[in-house]
Amino acid sequence: MATRRWAWLTGALAGGSLAWILRPHFAPGALILVVGAVMLFATLIGELILALTLLRSTPRVVPPADAQPADGRVDLLEMTGAIGEPNQRDLRFSSFRALRPIENGPPPERLASGSTPPLLGRITLISLFAGRDHRPWSDDEIAQAHAALFRAGAWIEREAIRWKAPVNVTLSDTYFVVDGDDDGGANDVEMTFEPEGDGVGPLEARAVTKALTDMSRAALRLGFRDAVDWMEQVRSRIDADSLVWLLHPRRAGRSLAIPLDLTELAGVSLAVCYARESSFPEPLSRSPFTDPVTIVHELLHLFGASDKYGVPLRSYPPRSVSSRDIMRLNEFGLSQLRIDRQTAWEIGWDVREEGPLIPPRD
Repeated sequence: MATRRWAWLTGALAGGSLAWILRPHFAPGALILVVGAVMLFATLIGELILALTLLRSTPRVVPPADAQPADGRVDLLEMTGAIGEPNQRDLRFSSFRALRPIENGPPPERLASGSTPPLLGRITLISLFAGRDHRPWSDDEIAQAHAALFRAGAWIEREAIRWKAPVNVTLSDTYFVVDGDDDGGANDVEMTFEPEGDGVGPLEARAVTKALTDMSRAALRLGFRDAVDWMEQVRSRIDADSLVWLLHPRRAGRSLAIPLDLTELAGVSLAVCYARESSFPEPLSRSPFTDPVTIVHELLHLFGASDKYGVPLRSYPPRSVSSRDIMRLNEFGLSQLRIDRQTAWEIGWDVREEGPLIPPRD
């Protein structure tokens, strides 16, 4: 915000200089009005320059060398050497059982840490379905969740086409399932309040730590040393530029994302997508429903997108955020939502190659 401080300082200096020049010609009251108007005008000019700089002087993010244009289609991607049990409701997918050794295969790949990657190149989604309250995920429920992932991925590709961003979303043909722990009921959940736009909202206390703990426990049950070992071994067996790990607790709760710059476990990032959305974690009273809007919203967080609900639209540069932006969550259907210019810039898409401001309806 140093540029904004300079804008206000420049306005103050301009007003002070004008007051010194005009002081012999104006009464004190009139002089104050003239100087105030000049200061306000100079400051507004500085704010306008700042907004244009943010939108038009963005450094170009270089996509992966082999990145292909988005085609609007979500394909399956093989996890090399994975042994699984086919899902009885969708035989395209298998539940993980073991990893077969690969002769002369690449060693486990070290996880990236630190900076958030751009949403460019081949992005592969991998799911962990965690049972809760003594209820595991059924094959039918998992098949429905994958149908939602297909919808979410296709929507991202359509937006990538509109913004001319080279993005290809794929789904891993292998997913992971664990029974999970009984959480003891909603009465044992500790809540806190976190910043949310211009206000605050309820969130489960230590939600990030609990999600990472769930991943570590799942890794042990699946036969890996820990979450880092698990993700490194899988990473070396999937031909993608970025992996997106999705944790699906079979519970109601408030979904969240743990990007690389906020994780408490080096290199481990994921999106937690509850079976139904609720302000407070609680057992399911209805069957699970994986919402593609939630999937997209939390996935974009992993690539740098910020929440935009709870903040007036006038707070953003002109024409950069609308009420239909996916990060505002003003609508409930994907067909009513889009990626606006500010969000596109945050996830590394080249906003200087933009398409129309209002996209065609689905």
